[in-house]
Amino acid sequence: MTQVVVLLEQGSQDALDWAAAEAAARGAELRVVYAFRWPYLLDALGELTVEERDLETAEVVVDDAIEHVRKIFPSLRISSTVFPGRAIDALLSEADDDAALIVIAHGHTFERRLATRLAHRGSPFGLRVLGRLRAAISVRGSVRRGSVSLAVVGLMPDRTVGPSSGRVVVAVDGVDRSDALGFAFGAARLRGTGLTVLQTTADANCVSAWRTVYPEVDVRCGTADGPAAVLAESTAAALTVLAADRSNTEVARLARGPVVLV
Repeated sequence: MTQVVVLLEQGSQDALDWAAAEAAARGAELRVVYAFRWPYLLDALGELTVEERDLETAEVVVDDAIEHVRKIFPSLRISSTVFPGRAIDALLSEADDDAALIVIAHGHTFERRLATRLAHRGSPFGLRVLGRLRAAISVRGSVRRGSVSLAVVGLMPDRTVGPSSGRVVVAVDGVDRSDALGFAFGAARLRGTGLTVLQTTADANCVSAWRTVYPEVDVRCGTADGPAAVLAESTAAALTVLAADRSNTEVARLARGPVVLV
């Protein structure tokens, strides 16, 4: 079963709401993960254990989050787990064959570290195109099982506008970025919106094959000569899609809208 895994945080529902909507749109299960700090306690056998009261408090936080999601998506499949420890360890423990997407809120200090560790876990893991879900999900491109992507979500204020407001934005360079393009076209079709393709040099032919596969997607091609240009174009975008490399993890950290690294 394909899952969208979201890191739950008290005081912020942006990532949770975005992940729930993404899971509902894809017919996937929402997996709610809550990591909490706990004092190191030893049981009678000298094994590490968790205070029952701390565990119950964490479970209440998760139950409240699930109740919130159920009000919006009553038929959504939801599972959950509480993890006594660091958030990054909790997320890595969930990156198994069922996890197609891991969602975190913008602003975490471990964004780059998580992206790097996911990308270097080796086969069958890696930051691959989110659209590579099992064939039962009607999204796009070639299919490779076991791939997982990272989404960094920071929603914009309602009145924010930008050059590609409401559109999906994908940034590609001169190397093969078919993963990013495939996901971006699929995401645009899924959302019923247009796609802005940013390149280092203008080349309309780079998306000609994808236009044939997705004729219903309105495509706009442009140029971006660096991270600043990508950030400017992606302001208030519905989603920004970037290749998972070192330079783009910094762009994801600075972006204020949802970003997926593939």
